[in-house]
Amino acid sequence: MIECSHVYKKYKNGVNALYDINFKVEQGEFVYIIGPTGSGKSTLIKLLDGEEIATKGKVSVVGIDVGKLSHSKVPVYRRNIGVVFQDFKLLPSKTVFENIAYALEVINLPKSLIRRRVRAVMNLVGLDEKGNSFPRELSGGQQQRVAVARAIANRPKVLIADEPTGNLDPSMSDEVMNLLDKINREYGTTILMVTHDLTIVNKHRKRTVVLEHGHIVADLKEGGYVQHDQ
Repeated sequence: MIECSHVYKKYKNGVNALYDINFKVEQGEFVYIIGPTGSGKSTLIKLLDGEEIATKGKVSVVGIDVGKLSHSKVPVYRRNIGVVFQDFKLLPSKTVFENIAYALEVINLPKSLIRRRVRAVMNLVGLDEKGNSFPRELSGGQQQRVAVARAIANRPKVLIADEPTGNLDPSMSDEVMNLLDKINREYGTTILMVTHDLTIVNKHRKRTVVLEHGHIVADLKEGGYVQHDQ
């Protein structure tokens, strides 16, 4: 499903972000990517979604060699990937329904299918009654659920959650984690979650890949306990 083989990334300014990254993620896995600021987490995500190209090595996602994609093919490739951000990135002038629908309109799905898909994901994330609400009328946890719904509306094979609990209090964080678990379990969606929140990592145990200074320093297959000085 996802494979990085001897991946290096050096930016034009001379910064080396990743060194000899090797790991595989199977279809249906839920994996945390953790590490301190500057460890290479963001660079890794950019390589997976085609925003950056590896300096050396191979990045393969859903059988596609991402580094060999032409610029024009990247948007089509990204239909395989949903992304959830820490700051939600909802459109403030659109309702919940419209925010989710927008992700499907840009890929030109028929309106009848868009309506069905939006209703289905709103039900999945528990927002059936919020379709006509605007983001400003929602709690942080509800806004993040809208962002998750938007990310999975196109039924991507991979969901990348980039610090999805970063702006939420502990109870709302648990709410979002339970939702991601549900998506992973019911849809079989492969999930990569970047996080600094070791409380979440240790409470909701998953396979955990630890980055430090651009290197993978641990790959805890069964979601072992991660020390808070990691």
